[in-house]
Amino acid sequence: MSTAELKELRKGVKKQIDHADERVVKMVYAMLEADAENEEESSSLSPEQEVVLRERMEKYEKGLTKFSTWDEVEKRIVSRAKNAI
Repeated sequence: MSTAELKELRKGVKKQIDHADERVVKMVYAMLEADAENEEESSSLSPEQEVVLRERMEKYEKGLTKFSTWDEVEKRIVSRAKNAI
């Protein structure tokens, strides 16, 4: 779904919620709460992951991290594969 389509869908949902009866509003709210809880659980980092993330952020903030586009990465992989043959 494109960003524009999602934006329109959200507008439609908001309009429907404004006119929905109490039962529907409670069901939608319960679904959103359950989704938020699942999101929190699935996106939690372990203490080890938090350390690695902090270290990487420090390198980034100091300008010590290099970034590449996918095309650049792909070219390097292809080049290395050709040289390995």
